Amino acid sequence: MSKHVQDQLLKLDFRCGYALFLTLLLAFCGFPFQVVNAQTTIEFNSTGGTSATNGLHFYIDRSSKIQVRRLNNTGQVYSPTALPQTNLNSLDNGVFIRANGRLYGPSHTVSTFNPSGGMYNSYSISAALPANPAVPGIQQRATNLLGITNGPQVSILWKYTTPFDFLTAEVTLTIPATYAVSASNPVRYYHVFDTYLGGSDSGCGVNVAGTYRIVGTYSSLGGGNPCPTSTALPSSGTIVESFRERAPPTPPPGGSSVSTFSSYCAAGWSTFFANGSPNCSVQQTGALSNTITTTLQDTGIGIAYDFTAPGVYTFSYDFVIGSTVVPEYDHIEIRHDGNATLCPEPIEVLACTSAIVPCPALNIVNTGTLTGGISFSPAAAGTSWTPASFTLGSANSIANLVLQANAASAGTYTMFASGLSKLPLNGTRCVVGGVLQASCQIVIANTPCVADFECMETGATYQNPVTATNRNPLYTKLVNTGFRFDVLALQSSGALASSYAGNVVVELYDKSAAASCAAATPIISQNLSFVAGDSGRKTIAANMLLPDAYKNLACRVRESGGSAPVSGCSSDSFSVRPTQFNSVTSNANADNAGNSTTSTPVIAAGANFVLTANTGVKGYDGIPKIDPSLLQWPNVPSVLNGGRPAPGTGNLSGVFTEAADPSTGNDATGNAFQYDEVGYFRLRPQAVYDDTFVSTSGSADVANSDCTDDTSNTLVGGKYGCKFSNSAATNHFGRFMPDHFLISSNTVVEACTLSMPFSYFGQDGFFTNFTMTAQNSSNATTQNYTSTYAKFNPAVYANYSFSIGGVPVGPPLGAELSASATAPTGTWLSGVVAVTAKHQISRPTALANETLINISAAPSDGEVSAGAATLLGSSRQRYGRLKLQSAYGSEMLDLPVPFFAEYRIGDQWRRNSDDSCTTVIAPTSGSGLIFYSPETATNKLSAGETLATVSATGKLVAGQSQLKFSKPGLGNSGFLDMDIPVSNWLKFPWRGGATAVNPTGKVKFGAYKKSNQFIYTREVH
Repeated sequence: MSKHVQDQLLKLDFRCGYALFLTLLLAFCGFPFQVVNAQTTIEFNSTGGTSATNGLHFYIDRSSKIQVRRLNNTGQVYSPTALPQTNLNSLDNGVFIRANGRLYGPSHTVSTFNPSGGMYNSYSISAALPANPAVPGIQQRATNLLGITNGPQVSILWKYTTPFDFLTAEVTLTIPATYAVSASNPVRYYHVFDTYLGGSDSGCGVNVAGTYRIVGTYSSLGGGNPCPTSTALPSSGTIVESFRERAPPTPPPGGSSVSTFSSYCAAGWSTFFANGSPNCSVQQTGALSNTITTTLQDTGIGIAYDFTAPGVYTFSYDFVIGSTVVPEYDHIEIRHDGNATLCPEPIEVLACTSAIVPCPALNIVNTGTLTGGISFSPAAAGTSWTPASFTLGSANSIANLVLQANAASAGTYTMFASGLSKLPLNGTRCVVGGVLQASCQIVIANTPCVADFECMETGATYQNPVTATNRNPLYTKLVNTGFRFDVLALQSSGALASSYAGNVVVELYDKSAAASCAAATPIISQNLSFVAGDSGRKTIAANMLLPDAYKNLACRVRESGGSAPVSGCSSDSFSVRPTQFNSVTSNANADNAGNSTTSTPVIAAGANFVLTANTGVKGYDGIPKIDPSLLQWPNVPSVLNGGRPAPGTGNLSGVFTEAADPSTGNDATGNAFQYDEVGYFRLRPQAVYDDTFVSTSGSADVANSDCTDDTSNTLVGGKYGCKFSNSAATNHFGRFMPDHFLISSNTVVEACTLSMPFSYFGQDGFFTNFTMTAQNSSNATTQNYTSTYAKFNPAVYANYSFSIGGVPVGPPLGAELSASATAPTGTWLSGVVAVTAKHQISRPTALANETLINISAAPSDGEVSAGAATLLGSSRQRYGRLKLQSAYGSEMLDLPVPFFAEYRIGDQWRRNSDDSCTTVIAPTSGSGLIFYSPETATNKLSAGETLATVSATGKLVAGQSQLKFSKPGLGNSGFLDMDIPVSNWLKFPWRGGATAVNPTGKVKFGAYKKSNQFIYTREVH
């Protein structure tokens, strides 16, 4: 015997023939006995059963005995005064199992009956959960375990929902695989009750077939005999105790049958405990006889399920006291968020045919009509529902109710479905946030309908809570461009106050200038009205339009009415930027489109000039930037391009250093911009831009990607560009000219270079060769200085400002540099010109020795400063003359007349042996020759007369040459005065005075030269 035996009840099979009162006698007889733990009983609805509205009060013993109290708090199952925990043997009901020829189950008071197998080998029941519900609609549950050693095991989930008139048994029966069971030896599950019909022990039987079979008894309607009905439930005036089908066994017990009750009886109470007619006994081997009494008698009811094979079977049924309505659905389901404020609170209600919570979509009731309402426990003062009741079914599968509370409603309540036109099997179930809750509790806070406001972009997904990754953004906006956004009414949790209705003022304020949101002065505002249909989120009614720029704007929303108006500020802020730089000006603004060579101002290439950028938008205080790759040039003529226009070139450097004046948005300035080329340039669109006004603002629009990385003024994905720029090309800037000219590759080429190079004073013949380059202030070539942009004309001698200087003390007095009769040559190409310039230095006013003369140039085009003169080289200048000697000889012989070039050196005349360049022109009669005959000294040869033929030898050789007079012939004696024409630089005052003349001499024919020792005789022929 177990050491845990306490208050054990000993039951004896009929084979002993007498009552057994000692445990030893049981053992001696050899009959089975069971030792059980101390009796345990649980209660459902422990404070109920006292009125027509608070349901039934159930007691359930672990051995499966049940007592029910209702209305007057007296027992409803026989014995009416017995309770399981005190009068266990007085209750004639319970669950029995027939297995392998034996019957197992709880003991009874029937003197002729005890289960042949005795008590279950194990039996227990769990506590009722939840504990006694404080409000209707809460379902309690407890699990009852009944077991037979090495045999069938039974688990019964008892379920009761206040204030219903039925208790549900959800049964799981397990038959071991090796257990002896068959069609002829089934395992049978019984549940039987000795009924007690509202205080009368007599009743009639009823069997109602249909979707759910009902097997029960009811008290007589007037006490007459026979009973009024046995196939339909009486409509009123009586108490019905019955078993009602709920779900057939799964799998079917015989492999195909879908019936719920295998057999049943509604007959005299004792027939369930003794074999014989009408064969309703739980002891008999065969099934119950399906007897339904039609005569008034002391009744009982019973049902049975037969199982013919091992397996695990589930089925359910109701034990009903008083209700004649069969539940058509499993539960009413209330869905909500668990909390409410003084805002309208949306709540969903539906009916579900499945016990699964949340209800699967396919199990939501969508046929018929079911009405009811939602109530609170305890009652919630000041609450109302819209609509006041709900209707479910074919017209509406889910009802949307709105709870409205006020300050008096604050508290914690349990919601339950009330006034239902059809009761469910499992009462009211609750889903909070998508999860099944043990109770339908809701907390109503005395919080204003709205606790906060938020502003965010229309169409963006609301994020709660706001974090670094969850944002409710406001994007960058443009000045003078209308924009809208959404205003959100929020609960204290941050969730949308989806039923909020009220009037608000929406304001924008400068966050950088405000000490706080509450203290901010609005810049612009508009009114907005919420209605419940806005679901707590609404787009502002009209465009906001701001003419000024702001780095950091925020939104504030204020209720415009009520005793304690709520206000809230946006979690994000945003920038409002200018759309463009509308002008870019300079002290280098061109007077025209950029092709003139005379427009002003004139700025040296590489010199500092000013650029000023303007937006004309108040509030802009940024510092623009320059993109030097976006320069554009006017067409520049090109000689190499056949005179056709060719693109220019040039580079811009410098930065803006002074921010725009925020009062006007203008005068962002840079004073040290430089352009390294000649001509003009302008800035293409987007060359002047600002990429920091938005990025350095407190709004963090760039960091948050609340704008696009460009200068777009067109919405792309709801966003504008973070930057802005000039949208059109600027005017041309210029005119830029070279800073200076560079002279290089310079040489001096003398008039005579065959020996020692030299030139004569006054000779138009020596020249300079040099390269002239137009350069900017950094000494780089200005390649655009060409063609029409090259104002320096290389053919104009005066443009060079040539000058001379002697070594070491300067040129002789009167030696002046002057232009050649031949103009200089050269053509500009890409800022470079190769120049050849001829020169002459006048003869000194007095005899001068050979002198080295320095030649310098200081070129200027009238705008480019000449600067210091550049030495081109030195010219060897000689003061020269051509000397002609006199000659005489026989008129019968040709007469040579020598002449030679001389120059002054060392204060003496020296033959210029370096002169092999000078050409002598032979004189002819009438061109410098005067003939005097002996007879007539004054007789001058007339033009064309020839006494002699004169020829010259051409260029001097080593400074000398000669004339040759042909013999005049016999009888032609006399003399000639010679005057040889020479260049001015070889003339000399041969006749005295200061006037330089051609060299002169005499030629005499008919004389002899003493020095040659010849005697000339007249020949006679």
